[in-house]
Amino acid sequence: MPLNLERGLIESAKSGGADLERLITAVWPEAYRLAFSILRDGGLAEDAAQEACASIARSLSALKNAAVFPAWSYRIIVNHAITAARRRPRTQTLDALTQQAVHFDQSDALDLYKALEALPTVQRGAIILHYYAGLDSGEIADATGLPRSTVRFHLMLARRALRKALSTTEAHTLKSSKEALSDVHG
Repeated sequence: MPLNLERGLIESAKSGGADLERLITAVWPEAYRLAFSILRDGGLAEDAAQEACASIARSLSALKNAAVFPAWSYRIIVNHAITAARRRPRTQTLDALTQQAVHFDQSDALDLYKALEALPTVQRGAIILHYYAGLDSGEIADATGLPRSTVRFHLMLARRALRKALSTTEAHTLKSSKEALSDVHG
């Protein structure tokens, strides 16, 4: 689990000061990565991660057991990312669209990011927590506040949707490759 922090640091951070700053500094990269994985927007992810870290700092003194800090903090981070996703406008400005850079030719690549974006936010969060953060369904349930059975259900639905989306992309890529070869050899 990426948020493996010393219990001593967590306990001493409860009183604030330099240890709280060290704790938030240690949590920040993971908070940003997780928020970005859910939101797929750097600015929104940064805002969500900052809000999550501030919330962690404000609420840390109420945490009774330092051993549950990873699941507790993941819950806060995911909730802030989901809230940011809900507040996100559904449309983009023309300026934002023209500033997006293309990093590589995606015509023959599986578009995992697009498939993840198509998932409902709760399913995307569950998939990312499972495959990126390495949490099992019980830990995801602790992090999100959902029942374990609901987490397993969302994981199942998300896997089905990803399998379908990626197999469609793969089939399209294979078809395009065969058409290209028939054009060359035809």
